[in-house]
Amino acid sequence: MQKKKTYAVFGVAASGLLVLGMSTALTAPAQASTKEVIELAVGNNGVVHTDVGTPGLSVGDEFVYADKLSQGGRQIGKDGSSCQVTELKGSKITTNCVLSVQLPKGQITAQSLWVKGSDTVRMAITGGTGAYRGATGELTCNDIQTPKETYRITLDR
Repeated sequence: MQKKKTYAVFGVAASGLLVLGMSTALTAPAQASTKEVIELAVGNNGVVHTDVGTPGLSVGDEFVYADKLSQGGRQIGKDGSSCQVTELKGSKITTNCVLSVQLPKGQITAQSLWVKGSDTVRMAITGGTGAYRGATGELTCNDIQTPKETYRITLDR
């Protein structure tokens, strides 16, 4: 009989701890997410189009870009990107773009599909180096290939 009482006491105690643990887990405040935002002005440094395969624009062709990146009128970095043509539908040119941004604290990489001629693209941040090691988030390019082009980099922290 003594064994049954001991098991019953341990069972009640374990159930109480389980309920208390679940209650604490359900009422614990969610950890606040912080984001770091970097705003950059983009000055195009050049574009090169590589024509591969069939002469003229075709799937596989590549556009390579280089830019100077500034804040407050002062250059603080540069970037390099390449966009390969993945689909042509009339005048609609879809490309797969990879971008590397070099800043004083490290580099950030991003990737996305872009329809050439669209003035905005949202790219997934795929990683980084230095202070940006393991970076995730989103890089938004606005006013693409115009004198007002900007990047808004939103890093999840």
